[in-house]
Amino acid sequence: MIKGEKIYLRPILKKDINYLNEWKNDEETFQYLGGGFMPTSIDQQEKWMDSLIDTSGNNKRFFISNNENVPIGMIGLYDINWINRTCELGIYIGNKNTKGKGYGKEACKLLEQFAKDYLNLRKIKLNVVSDNVVAIQLWNSLDYKVIGELKDERFIKGEYKSLTLMEKFINL
Repeated sequence: MIKGEKIYLRPILKKDINYLNEWKNDEETFQYLGGGFMPTSIDQQEKWMDSLIDTSGNNKRFFISNNENVPIGMIGLYDINWINRTCELGIYIGNKNTKGKGYGKEACKLLEQFAKDYLNLRKIKLNVVSDNVVAIQLWNSLDYKVIGELKDERFIKGEYKSLTLMEKFINL
């Protein structure tokens, strides 16, 4: 378990499937994420659970809970490149009652520290939909730097949206 002040990160368990399925089926939560919004049955999601809980490869996913054990969301490091010591970061807050309370920011800080101290990673990259103002503000507050843009990269609600590419060096 990776403990912070208001939250902790823990490995995902198969019993978390009901939360994950509820969040996956919420359009507001998933529209801006890389996989996009696509309603998914719990039966289909059960097939993915083994890969979600596996932390032995190049993806490290964690469940975010507050200190009262209320499930909040999911965060992960993806496509870890062990030679270049880089990865991508993804996060979402699925529990709508906990949005805007700083839990996402704390989760990112905890995962960055874990990536630096235990995985010896040096750079984290991410893509964010350019008009997702709340997310851009979060990444700016965490000192991620804009390095480029992919024009008309994601199809969301009938429109193509651009992606802002960002990165942060965590271990120089």
